[in-house]
Amino acid sequence: MTERAQKIRDFLILRGFLPVTEGSGAVFRSFQYDCVLMDLNATMVTSWGIEFNCVYKIIRNCLCNVWFCDENPFYGGLPLYFALHRSGEIPKDSLRQIIDVLYGISREADVPQLAIGSIDQGLLEDFQSVTGYTVKTEYSEDHSEYVYRTADVLELAGGINLNKRNRIKKFLNKPMVVLDPVTKDNLHLCLEIERQWCRGRDCGYCQSFAGCEKKALEHMKEIFTGTIHRGFIGFIDGLPAGFTICEKISDKSASLFFGKSTVNDFFVYLIYMSVKHFFSDVFYFNINEDMGNSGLRIFKKHLGAHRMWRKYLCIFTRTGSVYGP
Repeated sequence: MTERAQKIRDFLILRGFLPVTEGSGAVFRSFQYDCVLMDLNATMVTSWGIEFNCVYKIIRNCLCNVWFCDENPFYGGLPLYFALHRSGEIPKDSLRQIIDVLYGISREADVPQLAIGSIDQGLLEDFQSVTGYTVKTEYSEDHSEYVYRTADVLELAGGINLNKRNRIKKFLNKPMVVLDPVTKDNLHLCLEIERQWCRGRDCGYCQSFAGCEKKALEHMKEIFTGTIHRGFIGFIDGLPAGFTICEKISDKSASLFFGKSTVNDFFVYLIYMSVKHFFSDVFYFNINEDMGNSGLRIFKKHLGAHRMWRKYLCIFTRTGSVYGP
């Protein structure tokens, strides 16, 4: 963290915010919203929240999570932003009161404006219509989720999916390919695959987008729950070559949290098998955003997303003043 971010974090803790730890997931899960956005999922808030040194506080029955961006260009130079979580829509009167509280805290912390991110497209109008503030809304495809219909992933029908079918067939029903469900006992193999993937890559490049995924995966090892999390470790000729870690959020959606492969095209096969064995009964399967990474964008668009699940950032300034009272 930068010195400025650390000072803000210390101030927020004095104001009753709590550091995100491995034990926070149990709290976050009760605020999980039934939608396809990964940012509203307890697993992601916990594993990445520890990596980002996040803090949180429950205000008016709403979980307010603070993400420290360290003025990373990927986040528009913001020092921090808040994300609001609730198991359902936030009543408009509560939303106004929460924004009033967070705006006051931001000003006390010498942050000129209140930024609230990861706003679901279905809730955006409520945030934009909060009275007493000028609201600037920002959207970037870099921050939006790639969401697929599970039926499309499994059927792979038509000429448009010929390439994906061929990539999957390279590994389907091959004796040298073995899949084991991910468990707490073998999750260390996922970390080893992640380390192999990282070797020869510039860590600074990864962190310029979203922080160190390897560190977040290390936290995932501590919060992994066999009754909640699902995924495969794939072996080729006896060697671990790829993995997926996912979760069924509801009957409506499931999400891929972590996944890597050290063998070309193997990750496409792992996604297909994960959906087939664990999530064929849900409608949507979400494999997260591309964070502006050109390689990820090509890969995720090539898989044929059903839709981009848009999420927004709203910046609030008190009406009538540059910075507000």
